Amino acid sequence: MSEWVNTFKGAVLASEYDGATHMNSRMYVSRFDQATWGLLHAIGLTPATMKQQALRVATVRQNYQYLRELRGGELVQIRSGFLAVGEKYFRFLHQMTDAESGALLATADFVAVLASLERNESVPLPPTLQEKARRHQVGGDAPPAALPS
Repeated sequence: MSEWVNTFKGAVLASEYDGATHMNSRMYVSRFDQATWGLLHAIGLTPATMKQQALRVATVRQNYQYLRELRGGELVQIRSGFLAVGEKYFRFLHQMTDAESGALLATADFVAVLASLERNESVPLPPTLQEKARRHQVGGDAPPAALPS
């Protein structure tokens, strides 16, 4: 059974919205970036382990879908999971929802690789990392609106 990871929970702050009290698009990206670090941590890929192994995560594709604008003071949460895990890449999905109603607000779909800092090229994902990511594989759980066509 797939396991989503709760990767972010917070409120839309006054410094994060525009004159119409809508959250700025840069803040959606910031929230999804924070969620990415939460998801990577869940599989044991942390800044410390990457530094120790001279690795980095390189995003090679990003797709954002905004379904409803957020207003100041609203509480949001993000759950995240892997859609696919390959030998040299993983594809993951973030779903931002209204913490009160559960309504889907936005999604972010990423494809990323693990890259060597020394060679500046992608490297195979270690089998243990692939196994941990597959524990959070959620392809069948994602509603159609959250998956780009």
